[in-house]
Amino acid sequence: MKKVMVLLFCMLMMHGLIYSNAVAEEVKKEQTPVLTMLLSGGNNPPQENEVLTELGKRLGVKINVIYVADADYTAKLNTLIASKSIPDIFGVNSNSTLMDLYKGGYLYNFSGLLPTYGQNILKYYGDDLYKHVLNNNKGVYVLVSDAGNYLKNLAIRLDWLKNVGMDVPTDLDSFYDVLYAFTYKDPDGNGKNDTYGFAGTMVDDASWQHIFAAFGIPCRFTNGLIRIDDGTVTTFMKHPNFLKAIQYIRKLYKDGILDPDFATLTRMQCNERLWQGRVGVYAFQATGTTNNWYPGRYTFKVPSDPAELFGFIHLNNTGAVKIYPNYTIADAVISSKCEHPELAVKLLNYIYFTEEGQELTYLGIEGVHFQWTDKANGKYKRLGVYTDDTLHRAAGAFVYNPKGGFTKINAETRIMNDLTQQTLAVENELATPYVALNTALASRI
Repeated sequence: MKKVMVLLFCMLMMHGLIYSNAVAEEVKKEQTPVLTMLLSGGNNPPQENEVLTELGKRLGVKINVIYVADADYTAKLNTLIASKSIPDIFGVNSNSTLMDLYKGGYLYNFSGLLPTYGQNILKYYGDDLYKHVLNNNKGVYVLVSDAGNYLKNLAIRLDWLKNVGMDVPTDLDSFYDVLYAFTYKDPDGNGKNDTYGFAGTMVDDASWQHIFAAFGIPCRFTNGLIRIDDGTVTTFMKHPNFLKAIQYIRKLYKDGILDPDFATLTRMQCNERLWQGRVGVYAFQATGTTNNWYPGRYTFKVPSDPAELFGFIHLNNTGAVKIYPNYTIADAVISSKCEHPELAVKLLNYIYFTEEGQELTYLGIEGVHFQWTDKANGKYKRLGVYTDDTLHRAAGAFVYNPKGGFTKINAETRIMNDLTQQTLAVENELATPYVALNTALASRI
């Protein structure tokens, strides 16, 4: 009987311990601070997934993400604002909406939290943090991303150069000579007159930026602004060298070394001319030419190393038009209603400005979703079922940070091949500046 009583007592104690642990776990869950984020993209991740769970563990917070299609983002944000259910962290892609939120007191001034919770943010931006008109020495309300601002690059077929016995051109005269040889001297060696030196399109200024840059002109169809001698800011078409640039392009056309269909070609049709080996010089971001498109998009046999096939041209030691972040909108703000603004800053700092956070939200959990094979050179492999993009994104990888972070060098750029990384770096050094204005936003303050 005594043994029975002891056993019963032990069972009751065990039940009580299990119950108390369960209660403690529930209390712990209730006490975990919660942050909500509004994000958009082309994916459909489950509300709870491995990446969000891991991110929450690392930061000591539960993260609820409202995820919508890109096209639905503005409507969703407006609905949340109207219903007074504004998320803790969100972006604003309209300057009028941003100013209305600012004037209405909906945006949190997190400048005082940055020294403690946003050290990487401060280190990365420096004085650039205050280029946005809502940020100054009295307050910081907005973060603007530097990611994905890839300059155009002018790629050239090195094997064709070798076949015609020429070097990479460095000025407009040698550029013309190479294009002529690529058109008329059978650079691909197939015995046919089926190549052009250069292909361009009128739907994208990328095609022409390097030629115009050689004349000192920032060619941007949407906002290629210059400041002329009297101080007036005006279109790049009023640059004193504009007609010279047009005459040069006209010569390329008249001499048959520019694809004659350039006025009607779509960007995709232009791309196909490169992929099919029909042109020797092509203007597009190296992120496509020598990275994302390589080798799969090319219909002809290509070497394993893109540096054996492609080089890049800088005419008169100039580069493509510089790209500035958009200081009239916001890639991230914090709601003034946020209950844990310090954790919101900590979250933004971690996922967008640290290598560890960028890699988690872009590649997934190391050892689960991916494994580095040569981290110093950006080499990695996806693991198991996560080689499938759908399953990889369902686990939460890529979808919350599709550009790899807010920094210029980020999780996306770090996994690009060596040639692409080097090309992007050189282009940034030689970039052609233009006048960037934020008056549309500034005038509303």
